[in-house]
Amino acid sequence: MRSQKDQVWYHVDVNSAYLSWTAAYRVCILGEDLDLRDLPSVIGGSEAERHGIVLAKSSSAKGYVCPDRKRTG
Repeated sequence: MRSQKDQVWYHVDVNSAYLSWTAAYRVCILGEDLDLRDLPSVIGGSEAERHGIVLAKSSSAKGYVCPDRKRTG
């Protein structure tokens, strides 16, 4: 077993990538015209119940007060 000194840990932050993948899927696979990457948009929570956590947000949404991984309702 390797000691902690020899271990290397990586953290990959893919919040924006998750939104990009979702947007690309909706445009390329589902054929939607609206691209989430062009709008202030977030991924997460329950749209019907209007609460949950923000999993990802577009670059244009980052200017709004809606911090990542926080309850939104």
